Amino acid sequence: MKLAKGAKVALLLGMVFVLSACGVGRAANHDGVYELSFNIQVPSTHKFHKEVVEPWAKEVEEKTDGRVKVNIYNSGALGTLSTAYEDIQGAVYDIGYVSPSLHPDTELFPLSIGDLPFGLSAPSDSTKVLTPFIETYMADTLEDVVPIGVSATDSYQLYSKEPVETVEDVKNQKIIASGYQRVDLVGLWDAVPVTLGLEEIYTSLDRNTVNQATYTSIGAVGLKLFEVAPYMTKIDMGNTALFYLMNKRTFEALPADIQTLFEEELAPSLVKMNSDLYGGASAEAIKVYGDSVAEKDGRVIEPDEEALAEFKKPAKTVWEDWVEMANDKGFDGKEMMEFYKKSLMEAGLSLPY
Repeated sequence: MKLAKGAKVALLLGMVFVLSACGVGRAANHDGVYELSFNIQVPSTHKFHKEVVEPWAKEVEEKTDGRVKVNIYNSGALGTLSTAYEDIQGAVYDIGYVSPSLHPDTELFPLSIGDLPFGLSAPSDSTKVLTPFIETYMADTLEDVVPIGVSATDSYQLYSKEPVETVEDVKNQKIIASGYQRVDLVGLWDAVPVTLGLEEIYTSLDRNTVNQATYTSIGAVGLKLFEVAPYMTKIDMGNTALFYLMNKRTFEALPADIQTLFEEELAPSLVKMNSDLYGGASAEAIKVYGDSVAEKDGRVIEPDEEALAEFKKPAKTVWEDWVEMANDKGFDGKEMMEFYKKSLMEAGLSLPY
């Protein structure tokens, strides 16, 4: 049934009123308590909720002596990851995280360098390498948001219905990929990249709509992909940067001492919790996956150096394309890339090519 234009407007305004009344999308001050909404993409059963967001929300309440309460909205209840930047800017919710690669046409584009394939794998390395990058190239460009900090997921692996030992095993296969860099990489493998939401990965593999998928090991266990994809190929494609942001008006509405507390203690604590989870639980998740598929004659496959080099070879093209894209957007792509490479080497990391 179609709504008339006036009815649609009325419905939208009504929804805005209800959300505002509930304290969503603004620092709602109720009897001296500031209520902040934190939108996340995973359910309350996910490790990210249990070991990062929920304990951080408790820490915020404790360290502010109950003056700030964080209300958590699970499963993208207030918005999807693809609209996260605009949603935080517009105060649809107060706190959230963005994946810069999903926002290539915004001020977040420079940070998509952190998602280049086979670059950064450990979340702690992402914080170490990307923080100075943000300070150098993005400090004065972000609009209507306040950076809380940057971390990342664990590294992406490849999940399949049939064993994948070499890059030849992915050719002409439909592979779920997210982020334009991984999409480009999959295409350079002569495979067919398919972009789907997280909630569609399991169903698509189960129904044989796709043959393979790229995702993190922790995420794969959370989605129980071992039920529909009995093989994991450990290639450490790189992780996804998670840039935590707060709406600027929300932040500025907080008392000065609470603002300082967020800057000096609470923001770094959130980043550390994220890095501790995704950095420490990845190996455990891979083991759980292997144990779970063993009864189906599945296994975790670790390609030898020669086979892994073939997976990595097209990464050079993706990295070079990023520089060209940056130049086209008015940035000095070459300078940014040199800064990034230098930061990688200072962190003890190496280039994939």
